[in-house]
Amino acid sequence: MEYKISSTKGNAGSMKINYSEYGSASEFSMNMPQMPGGSMVTKGLVKKSNPELVYIIDDKNKTYSTYNNSGQTGNTDDTKAYIVKKLGEEKVNGYKCVHALVTEDKETHEVWNTKDIADFNKYAEALATNKKMGSTKRDKALKDAGCDGLPVKMTHKNKDGDMTMELVKFEKKSFSKSDFELPAGYTKSESGSATGAPGVKGQAEIMKMSPEERAKYIEEMKKKYGK
Repeated sequence: MEYKISSTKGNAGSMKINYSEYGSASEFSMNMPQMPGGSMVTKGLVKKSNPELVYIIDDKNKTYSTYNNSGQTGNTDDTKAYIVKKLGEEKVNGYKCVHALVTEDKETHEVWNTKDIADFNKYAEALATNKKMGSTKRDKALKDAGCDGLPVKMTHKNKDGDMTMELVKFEKKSFSKSDFELPAGYTKSESGSATGAPGVKGQAEIMKMSPEERAKYIEEMKKKYGK
């Protein structure tokens, strides 16, 4: 699966996710010429044998770090109240979607979910490491309202601007178990990686952010390092 990301603040990027019976591997990237390195890339890996453990991979330094995702996927710390309102049915990027407005406490966002893709609920598991796209409590609220499915489009609105994610590619292919293993020779780093620039967060911190939080963080970096 590949999602494109855009915002009213000018940020652009993508999120690619490979999913198989061995686990899921994701890559989140944002173009940002003003920032040291010119862009931000975070890579994550979750093994099916231990879905609560997320590996953050740093190819530049050949290291990895980990964090436990049990509170998120299990909702032990999700105290938000989710209210879902069905807005209608629309076709987005060729998929028949249910359009819904989701309110979580004081925050709102719109989603367009589809059931056109067979086993959509299985692929949705690959989004579980993202707290905006994979909350079990939120997913239940969507299902209860008849608005569940694989996300084709999501729009978050707040005072800092709008951020949109859209599914632009979905294809089935064969993977090997090695595609969902840590690269050979990589060593564990306790803190995750950073660019070395003041105030720039490490990959582990960025991976824990929602797409909206990442867009906001990138905007802050643009202001800090922009000309």
